[in-house]
Amino acid sequence: MLSDLFAVHGRVVADIPTDFIRYLSDRINWKHRLIGIVGARGSGKTTLVLQHYKRKYDSVEKCLYLSADNPLILKTGLYESVDEYFKYYGECVIIDEVHKYPDWSQAVKALYDSYPGKQFIILGSSMVNILHERGDLSRRMLTYTLKGLSFREYLNVTYGQHWTAYPFENIVQDHLSISRKLTRVHSTILRDFETYCTTGYFPFFLSCAPNDYLQLLAAVIEKVIYEDIPSTRPLQTLSSLKMKKLLAFLSMSTIPTLSTASLTNELDVSRDTLYEFLDLLQRAELATVVAMANKNVRSIKKSKILLNNPNLYYAISSGLWQSSVERGNLRESFFSSQVSHIHPLHTSECVDFSLCGQKCRYEIEIGGPDKCMKQLAGLQNGLLFKDGAEHGAGPQIPLYLAGFLY
Repeated sequence: MLSDLFAVHGRVVADIPTDFIRYLSDRINWKHRLIGIVGARGSGKTTLVLQHYKRKYDSVEKCLYLSADNPLILKTGLYESVDEYFKYYGECVIIDEVHKYPDWSQAVKALYDSYPGKQFIILGSSMVNILHERGDLSRRMLTYTLKGLSFREYLNVTYGQHWTAYPFENIVQDHLSISRKLTRVHSTILRDFETYCTTGYFPFFLSCAPNDYLQLLAAVIEKVIYEDIPSTRPLQTLSSLKMKKLLAFLSMSTIPTLSTASLTNELDVSRDTLYEFLDLLQRAELATVVAMANKNVRSIKKSKILLNNPNLYYAISSGLWQSSVERGNLRESFFSSQVSHIHPLHTSECVDFSLCGQKCRYEIEIGGPDKCMKQLAGLQNGLLFKDGAEHGAGPQIPLYLAGFLY
């Protein structure tokens, strides 16, 4: 059995690139005994961890990569397979697709307790499953979430550059000098930004044509809806169809602020079911709900309901033969995807977003080239992130710079 697992390990590791390292790699405490890495399908978790393997181990006798959905693992058992490996070799095991193994958390806990000198790194393609079943592992496991590529990372991997990330306050204060440095090197930065918003959020864009990318992303969405989410909630097929319909509705909406009544009527579901759908879609990183400040966590009244990142709008709308995507939603989805996991975001009746920075609260509007500061008049720390602008002035900042936070 081990020889078969070693052979699979060798094939997977052989093609892992090492020239581009994701932002999360430096934030992970790689010395911790039990590490969990979660995130959306296609975000690059396997590549991230196998790059670490190559740097630290680069030997199957020291560290073994295996996938929990491998038929050999399913037949032999996860505990039994790892137990066999540790009898002869190993300091660490990397367990991919862990959420696809029945009662995976019990098996991982048993291994963790049986081998106190060994390290375990587990990966899950769906954030839904890992967070739902963590249970007794929560006190033992450090969990990290890998997001899709930031615009900064997209430029770096596309052009072989090494642009660094900036804290939000630095972008606010120094955006003109930052944008001048960028545009001296990237004269087509606005075109690059358009390409990123269409087909650049997930790293697998590197291995396929743009048209194929959207088809592959649509297939990822199908797998999340029909495989990942139902594996954590006993949903009927009809519920999965309605969840898919909800995503289609969001992709076609001309405004991000939707009423509960319109959504429940459109989907023919109760309010509680709608809230459950949105919660699951958020956990699976397909949707984002930006609530008003101090709003009841179970209420979506006046909240912005966006798709998680701009690429999703194009992937879903292309399957609906939709001619265009609402630009305003794309802008706000981009901003939220780059910012919300770093700084808490809220919406309000006055502005698109309120952001809690390290030193103060910012009131933020998102708009196109013709958007002016009128709506921010009288608001303290008001900022306008403008699409289609290479450079800003004062509180007006190019929208693409929000993609340099990570």
